Amino acid sequence: MHKHGKRLHMGSQNQQSLTSLNSKNANQETEKQQDQFEIVQQSFENSMQMNVKDHIDKLFNILNKIKDDLKVSRDDMNVIREELHKMKSNQYREEDQITKALLSDINKQNSELNKQKIDTQTVYGSLNMQISSLYCDKDFLNGNTTKVELDTNMVETHVGFRRVYD
Repeated sequence: MHKHGKRLHMGSQNQQSLTSLNSKNANQETEKQQDQFEIVQQSFENSMQMNVKDHIDKLFNILNKIKDDLKVSRDDMNVIREELHKMKSNQYREEDQITKALLSDINKQNSELNKQKIDTQTVYGSLNMQISSLYCDKDFLNGNTTKVELDTNMVETHVGFRRVYD
């Protein structure tokens, strides 16, 4: 059989299995609905056989159960509300502690950076003073070198000794 033919054949098998699954699910849902309908129908028939006083007593009992359930639900809701409040306060407390720790670390790092900045500025100033001093010494030496050369040239000229430099 051709490739496409096999795919079509396999696709139709998959569709058939899906259709059978869907029909099984639909049958199960229908059976559940029928069971529920039968339960309601039977309770209706039972209630039709009861007298009015029994109906009132039954309704009163149901109402009391509902009230009790409501009270339990309110109590549960209050407990949950209290637990939520405790969780929030714990969370806020933890967030405050984390924030304080972070701020403390940031302040420590800032103070260390400021100390390093001051140290760097001091070293920089000292180095600048040394450089300025070296420039002054260089200028002084250059001036003295020029003076020594002039004095040497004058002495050589007066003495009559002249040296030829390469």
